[in-house]
Amino acid sequence: MLFAMSLPGRAPAPLVSVVLSACEDPRWPRLKARLQALRSKGRRSVRIVDVNCGHGGLLIRAASHARSLGFLAIEAVGLDSSTCHIENARQRARSLDDLAIGLRFDVGEPGPQLEAEAEFPADILLFEAPTRLSPRLRGAVRRAGDIALRISPSQRQACT
Repeated sequence: MLFAMSLPGRAPAPLVSVVLSACEDPRWPRLKARLQALRSKGRRSVRIVDVNCGHGGLLIRAASHARSLGFLAIEAVGLDSSTCHIENARQRARSLDDLAIGLRFDVGEPGPQLEAEAEFPADILLFEAPTRLSPRLRGAVRRAGDIALRISPSQRQACT
């Protein structure tokens, strides 16, 4: 536990860190509902893939939420083309200390990763995509996950 400085003779007061965001990711309500639906069907494991994951915040939050719902095995894979974002995501992921949660963050481009995911589709695919998808990329998204929760740059900008 972290403590704040205190006056002599007084117990230190605990520090509380609260992070409030101006806008929650628009995919979060559907993501929560999908996780709940899978758990209600008796699922004990879940696989979540986040393409263009950025700093990994949504994926980490999803994995933690899945665990709180009672999933016993959570595989969470994040992909981004930015090495800086992936390093940041890996650092953030170290805060999760739960053997039931397997988090992996990789540097890469969305097209090849989505094609690779088609062999073993994710239960939930998170995808931050350009406004217009090429037919090839659209097909790869369809094959890569049972459900795809997509966000476009215009939706992302509305949050900032």
